[in-house]
Amino acid sequence: SSFISSLPIVLTFSWLASVKAFAVPITHNQLCKVKRKHTTRLFSEKLEVFGVTLKLAVDSQWSVADRAATISERFTSEESLDLVHRLRRFSGGVLVGKRTVQEDDPSLTVRRVFSDVQPTRIILDSSLSLDAQKYKLFKDGLSTIIYHAETVPDEETSSYASSKVICEKVPLSSSGRLDLRAVMENIALQHDINHLMVEGGPSVAVEFLEQGLVDRVILIQAQHVKFRDPYPSNLSTKKLSAYGLKLLGEFESGGDVVQCWSRPDTFWPTQDLSHWP
Repeated sequence: SSFISSLPIVLTFSWLASVKAFAVPITHNQLCKVKRKHTTRLFSEKLEVFGVTLKLAVDSQWSVADRAATISERFTSEESLDLVHRLRRFSGGVLVGKRTVQEDDPSLTVRRVFSDVQPTRIILDSSLSLDAQKYKLFKDGLSTIIYHAETVPDEETSSYASSKVICEKVPLSSSGRLDLRAVMENIALQHDINHLMVEGGPSVAVEFLEQGLVDRVILIQAQHVKFRDPYPSNLSTKKLSAYGLKLLGEFESGGDVVQCWSRPDTFWPTQDLSHWP
């Protein structure tokens, strides 16, 4: 199952809303039963999605950017951009790493499709070093959570003094990076986010995959784009399979090809892959 490497375990993320009453560790089998029951629900025309969806856009070489470019620009089709914004609309939170904020200054909001709510932006910044006055997502009045190392002094959070920007401290893992399982637990228990979209760069994507925290992957490949100085994603179909994911199929999106990957025990939200998101 996702998120879990040892037993007994404590449920830390999606499907949590259904089992918050449990005060004792939940077993692997119990989690699987809950997961099968609550991975997707259809109430009238409203589709609720649970778990973690990783979105990654690559060129024909499975690279995520052109290091020769002076400005970071979108390279996928308009249809694929709409797809990304629909995915954000289905997500309670959108997560990126510090480097994505520094290089792209993204808003991480839903803009290309209608939505009456915006996802919470979630940033991994272990040193809490991002300039609160520089980047738009700290100044637009929308909800943002920054996860940083618990070793960062409390007074350093003062520059983010806003009712819409929350700084959350988590421990570091043995590798010296933020403990993603602690991040996930906080997201679920303290912020009630049931579906997380991971939209960060290759290092964040690989870290989530390595720790078994991804339920499904939407990989958008711009097959007619080839970067001159490619920044590798460090991923491939072979690696995604090695991470325990299965290729369910693919569809065309304005000239791009969208691959849909999922864990064997996680259902795709719709029967037709192209109907979600």
